[in-house]
Amino acid sequence: MGNGAGAFLWGAFIVFIIISFAIEFSLFRWFIVICLIVVIYQVYFGIKEQNEKDKIEAQTEREKNKLIDELPNEFQGIIEKNIKIVASAYRRSVTSNAFGKKNYEKFSPQLEEYIRDNSKLIKRLDEEYFTNIDFNISDLIKFIELKLEKMDKDLNYSEDMDPYEYEHFCANEFKKNGWDANATQGSSDQGVDVIAYKDGVTLVGQCKKYKRAVGNKAVQEVVAGIKFYDASIGIVIAPNGFTKSANALAEANDIKLIHHSEIKNIN
Repeated sequence: MGNGAGAFLWGAFIVFIIISFAIEFSLFRWFIVICLIVVIYQVYFGIKEQNEKDKIEAQTEREKNKLIDELPNEFQGIIEKNIKIVASAYRRSVTSNAFGKKNYEKFSPQLEEYIRDNSKLIKRLDEEYFTNIDFNISDLIKFIELKLEKMDKDLNYSEDMDPYEYEHFCANEFKKNGWDANATQGSSDQGVDVIAYKDGVTLVGQCKKYKRAVGNKAVQEVVAGIKFYDASIGIVIAPNGFTKSANALAEANDIKLIHHSEIKNIN
């Protein structure tokens, strides 16, 4: 039973007692009338106040739930707006074992932190409604992977490409972005799969079509290729990321480690 209904019943009971006394003791009739007025006033406005409070609480709850319902769309919007940053973080952090099973242990908490830092709705729910939001990071990872698959399709990339086809695919991506590029195709490539030229700059690259993260060897080959071809830029291109040691070695030798969708960003 609600607070308003309880107050009404108590008020009715008190009125009943007062009327009973009034019948027996007529001397108190004026006093009783005043008491009745006071009781009725308190009961009426008590019920009204409680109803108003209930309405405000219900409205607040509706507004809060509406914001919560809008969260998935906002999260996806954050990812789409910042897809380059998110894709780069995904490729640096997500690893695969020899059977292609992915490990999101490093990426998941970083993605959650990024979403929280950029979500206006989470901030509003916290500040205005004192609500801490937990959300399913797995759904967002699936959304990111679908976006990455679409990006690959837009580039005409296929998981079924063999290493030879992947080298030519990468060379073609350079050509589409203003480079004079060719796949070396030979056994005497000196650790280089692609050579590209643009505005007096020579670029050499390794293209590794692995199902797992690429390791140190590819970085070492590019370092050798830079010296052999007197190149200005050395890169390793791979669809499934790089190991920690490869990242450390690349940083020490100023080698860029990229996904093929990032070729367009090389200047």
